[in-house]
Amino acid sequence: MKKTILILAITAMLITGTSLMATTSRGLGLHFGTVSANGFSYRQFTGKNGFQATLGAISLGNNDDYFYTPQYGNYGGASMITLTEEGRRTNVNLGLNYLHTLADNPSGRFYVLGGASYLLSRIKQFEQDYGFQSNNGYEDIYVLLTNHPVRNKWETKNNYYIGAGIGFELNLGRNFHWAIELPITLNQDGDIMMYIPQTGLYYYFD
Repeated sequence: MKKTILILAITAMLITGTSLMATTSRGLGLHFGTVSANGFSYRQFTGKNGFQATLGAISLGNNDDYFYTPQYGNYGGASMITLTEEGRRTNVNLGLNYLHTLADNPSGRFYVLGGASYLLSRIKQFEQDYGFQSNNGYEDIYVLLTNHPVRNKWETKNNYYIGAGIGFELNLGRNFHWAIELPITLNQDGDIMMYIPQTGLYYYFD
């Protein structure tokens, strides 16, 4: 028992000593990609091992609805139809990636990466009802039902991505590094998206 404890203690000391001797490089910047996520990013390398965390949020669109009248279309002769338009969209995403250095020299770093990202989307949707209006046998016409007000609701979408690939981090000088990555990505539906490039720009402060 004592021998086992001694071996574990020596192993722990060796691991700790190796970690302390390894050079740590830390950088902050912006990264854009499917597996990495999009937004502000922190990247750290200790020896050959590294990790990256990316967090971002953005809102697009507006809260105005643009329902027009009349609407033409074949809706099977339905007496009333409901049309939907998308309004403002808010996206929040988070990515966590592991990085392992294969080669490192003054001009840059070559590495493999693997990780996952999560995208949450909140989309405002507007609904408006239209009533059928005779068009003497031609294409159906639907007009706004003014006594049916526009309704709105929020739709939530969740998207997940996992992937792995290779990356190059080029040393641009003055502590700036440019990362270019080529991962193979799998989304929550099981669809494979191969070789969609990712990129990031970092400033290393140590």
